[in-house]
Amino acid sequence: MNEKSAPDDAQALALQRFTLVSKVQDLVHQRLPLRTALEMVSRVPIQGPDGLEFVVALRTLEDWWYAFRHGGFPALHPKSRSDRGLPRALTPEQQQRILAAVRSQPGIAVKVLYRLWRTEDPTLPAISSVYRCLRSHDLDRRSRRRQLHQAVSGPTKAFEAPAVNELWMADFSPGPHLPADGNATTPRGTHLCAIIDDHSRLVVAALYHPDATTRSFHATLKEALRRRGLPRKLYTDQGGPFVNDHTRLVCANLNIRLLHAKPYHAWSKGKIERFFRTVQEDFEALQRRPGHGPATLDQLNGRLADWLQSVYHVRVHQGTDQPPQTRFQNASHQIRSLDTTLDLDRLFFSRVNRTVRKDGTLRLDCHLYEVDPALRGLEVQLCFDPWTLARIEVSYRGQSFGLARPVHLHLNSQIFGKTNHVER
Repeated sequence: MNEKSAPDDAQALALQRFTLVSKVQDLVHQRLPLRTALEMVSRVPIQGPDGLEFVVALRTLEDWWYAFRHGGFPALHPKSRSDRGLPRALTPEQQQRILAAVRSQPGIAVKVLYRLWRTEDPTLPAISSVYRCLRSHDLDRRSRRRQLHQAVSGPTKAFEAPAVNELWMADFSPGPHLPADGNATTPRGTHLCAIIDDHSRLVVAALYHPDATTRSFHATLKEALRRRGLPRKLYTDQGGPFVNDHTRLVCANLNIRLLHAKPYHAWSKGKIERFFRTVQEDFEALQRRPGHGPATLDQLNGRLADWLQSVYHVRVHQGTDQPPQTRFQNASHQIRSLDTTLDLDRLFFSRVNRTVRKDGTLRLDCHLYEVDPALRGLEVQLCFDPWTLARIEVSYRGQSFGLARPVHLHLNSQIFGKTNHVER
């Protein structure tokens, strides 16, 4: 048998009043005057909802008695205010203006808006009245934050690029640790840089690197371009390797539109984040088995390449119902291939301008280099691999002036020693 639910506060109060009225009624039936019956009952303490005892005023008990005589038990229920839930300190015009402003600007604190409202309307009541009004219309602080989050969180609908190489996604993810190298005592961390084709889910390139830097990203991007052609768009987050001028110049020279996800919009990179999860739960989990860990970075990358070709690319992808390799090959006629005459490595070089000093030298990354003396006092352009500085090409207004050579300071001290000072 189900227990009956407990009465609410109004019913409990009406029952308590009925108990007192019924005692008065019993005394009246015993031929006692009503006044005497009311006085006798009003002197008896009763227990309130908070457990404390109190007595009811004679006049109040008399009102309950007559209310019960005319309306029965329902008349003992407490009367609710006719304006309950309505802001009594705010005029209808003020209330309408406040609600409209808060709904249109949920991200601005109410106390900031209230300061502006007070300058426009000095008759506006205290801010507590404004808060009560907002609570009654489900515009309290928590509700406004929820509305604001829904407004800026972006769409959650699934999307897919219409063709292969239409959109590539790139990102970094922490990788497994390698054994300590040389005299080091701590394991070496790795970072996986992966680029995935949005349409086919094919991983166009994925390489582990010692760190998540621009150099690591460019090395992975060059591998992807050589193997899978040119994408039309490249989508990344706003990490340092993706937003610097060097990366923007590389993409511009290759006619690739570089796009960046907005902050806190992780859902927009869901495909590559899901790939990283697959790598962690499948490939990297196998590398963590005792006695099966890779010893070097090259060995780790070799195992990753084998896993991609033998496992990931050939099994059916849940999002497309096709293996990534098959879906990519079916649309291979849409791929933009690299120009065979293009020097891809040179395209990733940095280009900076430097002014040649009067002695025919210039400074680059805290190092001095000698150039053709004919360029003294002129601003030249240097083209070089920023990671090795092995070959620094010098040009002026589009004309090549050979290579810059490191300055040999010791040799210069012997050649020009007697001309720079006087012996006495």
